[in-house]
Amino acid sequence: MRVTVLGCGTSSGVPAIGCDCAVCRSTDPRNKRTRASVYIAKGEARLLVDCGPDFHQQALRENVRRVDALFITHTHADHIHGIDDLRAINWAQRRPIPVFSTPESLECLAAIYGYCFNPPQKGGGVPKLQLVPVQRGKAFEFMGIRVTGIPALHGKLEVLGFRFDDFVYLTDCSQIPQSSRPLLEGLDVLVLSALRPRPHETHFSVSEAVEESRRYAPRRTYLIHMTHDIEYAQMSRALPPGVELLYDGLQFEVRQGPREAGA
Repeated sequence: MRVTVLGCGTSSGVPAIGCDCAVCRSTDPRNKRTRASVYIAKGEARLLVDCGPDFHQQALRENVRRVDALFITHTHADHIHGIDDLRAINWAQRRPIPVFSTPESLECLAAIYGYCFNPPQKGGGVPKLQLVPVQRGKAFEFMGIRVTGIPALHGKLEVLGFRFDDFVYLTDCSQIPQSSRPLLEGLDVLVLSALRPRPHETHFSVSEAVEESRRYAPRRTYLIHMTHDIEYAQMSRALPPGVELLYDGLQFEVRQGPREAGA
């Protein structure tokens, strides 16, 4: 399985509008962070996780031409406000795109993008989407990939992480409930929210994310959904072995199957 990081930034992106801090002015491309999303390729499957307002530029940058399914973690603007740009994918594929999330998130999505499901007039382009509810904690197969929705908390809001075979993606979270922890056992790669160095009410901080990742001992942990409080090179030097920061455009491989101790 190959994962491409479309974006690793927080809701405001980096650089942030109107900010003159050192990170926002940085010339290091790893400090340029569009809104968080990843693109997964395994066999014939091409999966998109979240579709934020930067999807158009992300898709052009990474040559994304197919989306066999979209997985939505929650319906905050930075995770869904690129959905209209899926029209181009529909035109290329000539078929609707299934959208997987909780029933509550799908209901919200249908309200926000009502014109997609009950177009007021003929003509014009709208995304062709099929809403598919995910049963929390119950695995299912999609195009040869075993997928599980993992409940987590974003402050008081429930969000949904996803496990794809031995890869887990958990963004915008501040707590992983005890009941969800068994779903993170035996991982190869964990992507986990880490907003900034200091604590926040609705997101893990960097140190909290590092501590949380130790519970599951994946081969590698990557941190995502980062603000301009994180400078890539400086923070990278402070992280323990096996934990890294993501950056836009990074690609990494996920291994499948049992890992040897210490691998």
